[in-house]
Amino acid sequence: MAKMMSPNTTIWWLPVNGLANYAAPTVAEITAGINLSAAIVTGYTLAATDSDTDDSKTIVDEGNVQTPTFGNYEASLSFYRDAIGDAPSVFTTANDLFNAGRVEGWLVSRQGYKSTVAPATTQLVSVFGVISDYFQTVEGDGGAPIQTTVPFKPVGKMKLNVPLV
Repeated sequence: MAKMMSPNTTIWWLPVNGLANYAAPTVAEITAGINLSAAIVTGYTLAATDSDTDDSKTIVDEGNVQTPTFGNYEASLSFYRDAIGDAPSVFTTANDLFNAGRVEGWLVSRQGYKSTVAPATTQLVSVFGVISDYFQTVEGDGGAPIQTTVPFKPVGKMKLNVPLV
């Protein structure tokens, strides 16, 4: 069975006012965002997680019940850091976006296309409303590159696999 490999992922950052309707993102809105893909270290987190549930039973239930209530998601991205004095790069752009902390916006993920492929109508994307927490510097062990990890907090707006319009 064929498997999709990780280079077929794109993640964009859009400011909080970058989407008119997060349930129906447009190609123009996504194109106006910042493609962070080339700066993201493998092992990132950006996905739906287990929903909250209500386990209240009725008198006719013959077993335990778990009714899904609120959907949950999580996001945490790590970026490499440029060395002081190096020319600014995609890593600088990514770090500069979140170095002040508490930046609200949208992380938009697309699977199945390389990050160099322009967004197009009917491509499916997942949209996550987030606010960044303060970034954490991760020192490289044994000469490994220094990274910045940005944990994000959900703001309660998520749409999975919606087509671009």
